[in-house]
Amino acid sequence: MLHLTTLFLDFPIAETEFERQVFGFCQAWRAGQTEFTFHTSGSTGEPKTIVISRERMYLSAQMTGDWLKLEKGDVALLSLPPTYIAGAMVLVRALVHELALILVEPCQNPLIQIPPTDIHLASFVPTQWATILDSGVQLSDYFQCTKGVLLGGASVPESLRKEYGFPVYETYGMTETVSHIAFRTWNQTDFQTLPGVQIAQNDMDCLLICAAVTENKWIETRDVVQLKEHGRFTLKGRLDRVINSGGIKLQPEKIEAVYRAMTSLPLFAAGISDAFWGSKLVLFVETAETVTFNVTEDLLDSYEIPKEIICLPTFIKTASAKIDTAKTVALYLNSL
Repeated sequence: MLHLTTLFLDFPIAETEFERQVFGFCQAWRAGQTEFTFHTSGSTGEPKTIVISRERMYLSAQMTGDWLKLEKGDVALLSLPPTYIAGAMVLVRALVHELALILVEPCQNPLIQIPPTDIHLASFVPTQWATILDSGVQLSDYFQCTKGVLLGGASVPESLRKEYGFPVYETYGMTETVSHIAFRTWNQTDFQTLPGVQIAQNDMDCLLICAAVTENKWIETRDVVQLKEHGRFTLKGRLDRVINSGGIKLQPEKIEAVYRAMTSLPLFAAGISDAFWGSKLVLFVETAETVTFNVTEDLLDSYEIPKEIICLPTFIKTASAKIDTAKTVALYLNSL
């Protein structure tokens, strides 16, 4: 754990790859670098490379600062990889607003490495927050004076949506919008856009976003929403099949290809609601027998290996004889 009171002085020697990435980004920002390259998480298909201008990142940091009323000297916690937009924007907010910064190597429970201290701004994925809560740590030792604990990167399970005695926000955003552009509190059904953000829908009811952080161009998402008044919207679900598990977006087609090479049984990967993961990755197999597979990490990353294999004697099919994944999953869940 490093506690940096300023990001405008010389940095210590990096001792880990995480610190090297953090210091490298901050030095590039201080040197006036005008563009930064990130990889999207693949929520609308295969992950892609995206270049984001310094101006857009600055505007995003200003938008967050105005929203949360950040002040010079406030303490921010970074426990996310700075190679993705969520972690990088923690650094930009600290640089723009002259915040102190606590660095903790990304892990499920960053607070176990920090002595009690006031943290004014923190960003976590939901699985990190769930692990922190399960650990029994005294939250008031860290967040009594917080201006915002931001939960993003995946949907927040209902079990985590409760009153904590300090502001906890579920955020909505993506790489293309330079982090969050909307939020909701524990007792709100709808997301509320930040000032200056315009929203609309396409003909598939997917959310469209336009703001200074998108260079005032409309960004099309794959999120099906219901629009409300005054910049509010209800998020109804994904248009595609991407599985968002613990803040990591998984492509089921890739996972299915590995398992289909091992068996001729019909199968598909899906996400089912889970208190810890948000959406737990499972593999459905059409068989009346119990089956197992030996999948090594040279075939799939550990987070791409299903947490459970569910065997069903019969899948529901469409009129064209294809597997109806949504109805098959619903049939299984209704049988529990």
